[in-house]
Amino acid sequence: MTVFKTAIISNEDDVAQRLEELGVTAEQIISVGLVARARQNDASPLMPINAPGSLAYIFGVEEMRQQISGSDWYSERKYGVEAIVNRKSNIRIAYQNVDEACSITWKPKPRSAKGTGSENLCSPTLFEHAGVDAGPLTNVCSDGLTTYYIMVGENGGIELSCPVISNKTFAAFIERIFVYIPSNELDEVANDNSDSPIEDFEISVSLKESE
Repeated sequence: MTVFKTAIISNEDDVAQRLEELGVTAEQIISVGLVARARQNDASPLMPINAPGSLAYIFGVEEMRQQISGSDWYSERKYGVEAIVNRKSNIRIAYQNVDEACSITWKPKPRSAKGTGSENLCSPTLFEHAGVDAGPLTNVCSDGLTTYYIMVGENGGIELSCPVISNKTFAAFIERIFVYIPSNELDEVANDNSDSPIEDFEISVSLKESE
């Protein structure tokens, strides 16, 4: 069992600086979240029950690609995961609907189970960052990219975060960047001790069979 600190960035100036390092802006990320939420609310009661989430995802991905584009960014569909990639900063960004975002008390949970494709994009660098000696890994993408998700919460929060995906969900987080904090979370974030968030997690990995 490995214990490590999740980096939570919530101060507006720190958020802007970190996003600049990643090659995006707060305005771009917020636009993705607002469009996704608006499209979700367009769902009719006559539509299938999964329509709100599906509409948010479809238009969230579209807005992500419209907002974050240019010579450094291009669309990618590796392992069936719709994303954008920046080889200059070695960053991959995908979209995710979650229950809550930008909450210190609760970690985001995906509103639909994550598939093996998403889990495969959990780069070995994440294990190294967390101090985990995973050994030789199989079914893990070793392209050197770190995968972040624009997470749009039902509570109105929007964060750009780097999760460790295991067992179809977010097992832990390496970094969480609070881009848009809903009013009901502001006091909680303001009173939080930045040294307090510590995760305890265990990840199962598959070792290559000896030939």
